[in-house]
Amino acid sequence: MKTIKSLINPDKKVYVKMNSADDCKRFFYLAEKGGFLFGGGAKPTEKHPSDLIAVLPDKMLCYVGTYGRIAAQSGAENIIAYDCEKLLAD
Repeated sequence: MKTIKSLINPDKKVYVKMNSADDCKRFFYLAEKGGFLFGGGAKPTEKHPSDLIAVLPDKMLCYVGTYGRIAAQSGAENIIAYDCEKLLAD
């Protein structure tokens, strides 16, 4: 598996698509081990699972709203959308 830190790209918006709540919980666990937090300093394992998470360059994770969801599906060259299941399998 790639490290969560290796997903960071300061020149692109990075999203991780979750296939299940269990995948998201595992992703949160690994992200927390890697030093990632949500806004306000919340630990990822304390947050509820979601089907799409943004990974920011400052090692922050964010839930994704409507515009981010549209962006994640756009295929734009400044967007990277990873499939969590594939990341966890590598």
